[in-house]
Amino acid sequence: GNSALTYPEGYAKKLPKGSNLVFQLHYTPNGKATTDRTKLGLVFTDKAPRYEVRVAGIANPVFTIPPGADNHRVNASIPFIPFDAHVLALFPHAHLRGKAARYELKAGGQTTTLLDVPHYDFNWQLQYRFREPVPVPRGSTLFYTAWYDNSDRNPANPDPTKTVRG
Repeated sequence: GNSALTYPEGYAKKLPKGSNLVFQLHYTPNGKATTDRTKLGLVFTDKAPRYEVRVAGIANPVFTIPPGADNHRVNASIPFIPFDAHVLALFPHAHLRGKAARYELKAGGQTTTLLDVPHYDFNWQLQYRFREPVPVPRGSTLFYTAWYDNSDRNPANPDPTKTVRG
C-alpha cells in the first residue's frame, strides 16, 4: 500500500552483493481473509552516487506510559557526529496510543521544527519526504517527541488500564 520510494538526483542506497532484504510489515485486521502480494522493484544506477542514503532510527526504548494518561510525552534524539548529512524524509511511528509527533533539529545554537504532526493516526503512518534534502551540519542533534493517549477517550486504545512500556 505504500507509494514508490525514489531518491533525489545524486542519492542512492548501497545494496552490497549477497545482501539479504528483510521486510517488516504491519497487518491490520479487516474481518476477511486476504493474501499478501508484496512486491519489490529496484532501480540500479550505472554510476556512483554523490551521496549514500542511510537510515537511522530515533528511539527511546525505556519509556513508560501510565494507565489513563491522555497526553504523555516521550523524547528521543540522535546526534549527527562526526559528519555532515542531509535528511530526506521523516517517519513518525507511535502505534495505537500515538497522539502527536514532532521532529526538531538543533544546529548551531538554533532549533528548527522539521515536521509537526499534531494529529497522529496509526492507520495513516506516512513517510514525510522533504521537497529538497535538509542539510544537517556536523554536531547537530535531531530530536523526536511523541505524545501518547493511554486514556479511555482514545478509541484506538486496546486497554486504557494497562501500563505501556516502550
